[in-house]
Amino acid sequence: MASPTTSIIILAAGLGKRMFSSLPKVLIPVCGRPMLLHILDRVQEAQPQARIAVVVGHQKDKVIEAVQSQKYSMKISFIEQTEQKGTGHAVKCAMQSDWGKTAVDKKEHVLVLPGDLPLLTTELVRDMTEPLKRGSALKLLTAIVADPLGYGRVIRRGKKGPVLRIVEEKDASPLERLIQEVGLSIYTFGAQFLNVGVAALKNDNAQKEYYLTDLIGHAVAKKRAIETRTWDIPEDVRGVNNPYELAVAAKILNSRVIKRHALAGVRFVSINDARVDPTVKIGQDVTIYPGTILEGSTEIGAGSTIGMNVYLKNVRVGERSEIKAGSYGENSVVGSDVRVGPYAHLRPDSDIGNHSKIGNFVEIKKSKIGEHTSIAHLSYVGDAVVGSNVNIGCGFVTCNYDGAKKHQTVVEDNVFIGSDCQAVAPVTFKKGSYVASGSTITETVEEDALAIARSRQINKPGYAKKIRQK
Repeated sequence: MASPTTSIIILAAGLGKRMFSSLPKVLIPVCGRPMLLHILDRVQEAQPQARIAVVVGHQKDKVIEAVQSQKYSMKISFIEQTEQKGTGHAVKCAMQSDWGKTAVDKKEHVLVLPGDLPLLTTELVRDMTEPLKRGSALKLLTAIVADPLGYGRVIRRGKKGPVLRIVEEKDASPLERLIQEVGLSIYTFGAQFLNVGVAALKNDNAQKEYYLTDLIGHAVAKKRAIETRTWDIPEDVRGVNNPYELAVAAKILNSRVIKRHALAGVRFVSINDARVDPTVKIGQDVTIYPGTILEGSTEIGAGSTIGMNVYLKNVRVGERSEIKAGSYGENSVVGSDVRVGPYAHLRPDSDIGNHSKIGNFVEIKKSKIGEHTSIAHLSYVGDAVVGSNVNIGCGFVTCNYDGAKKHQTVVEDNVFIGSDCQAVAPVTFKKGSYVASGSTITETVEEDALAIARSRQINKPGYAKKIRQK
């Protein structure tokens, strides 16, 4: 006989008042990714075909939109909890929906997860989705913690006897608060037991809420077996209830990400002074200096170097390239064997060709730069198409905005542009042309032509001396 399948309820309806945020609690990012999506990522890895019920409430449309923006193979349903009356009430909303009725009809097992566990691991999800033993009502995840403040305490018959109940912090006696074994708000239930149990919950407690933990006492009263799984790494199930705990969780997650990359061949000059989102991809033999921040869908090709205090978000860097200190890039592409910076700025839609150089204090915006091209320093290139083997001197500016619209500058292959030049777009520099320093170009420069667009120099002998004598 096949084992019952496991479906999963994720509790994501809460307000999260202690987070002091305009965002729903489950959408507050940890290392660049909302807490809820961290959980769904781990569930996807452990159970890619699972049936998921996300219980939503506060700012439900934002939560639904965030989940639907992702490409998950799991079948995800959204169940609304119109009033937040506790975890038991949230699960009751799910179990009384069509999603819950299906779980009961199929005699499934149901894993319940809080929506604020960004450090949840794939291994833990796999463990908790293992089938219950025959006759068990539920499986309870616990941990032994040095400081149990804020957790529900696990009450057993004797020190190591069967679990009798979980008592919440606010309802615990002084003696019960000394207990260090805590419930982690993660359970696997038999669907039929869960359905009957949540329907019978009462709210006679200090919070006047319906506690899911009360189902443990319900199982004891029915003489049903309760399995326990003590998790040895408490940080895996560390909840986030305030901005400080958010910062701690981010530090832990970032450390895990850096360790994963380091073990795969990435050299961090200082493992404590870089921040890398879990979604970032880094090739082997990459060196990353302190102060680096890599976010979003950033990818760093093998053999590249990322200098001190570099910020890259959604930037793809090719192989053997170097992004020097203080540079900033967003939504851009950098080819292979490229040098960028120091202190360069790649604004969105910048595309830098192989073997090119973008030097110090150069800003690129919505422009494609060809191969073997040099823009060495102190220039702005916006809304432009620049060919290959182009040299752009110091102080070049594309004047791309006329006060109403943006216009394009085209620089074809093998063009040489001297220092302190301006291109008043729309304008084209044709192949092989040469522009003298100090020129303001307003018309097409023909192929292989020399353009000089500046006033003739006039020297007046002795004039400066006369001015000083006055």
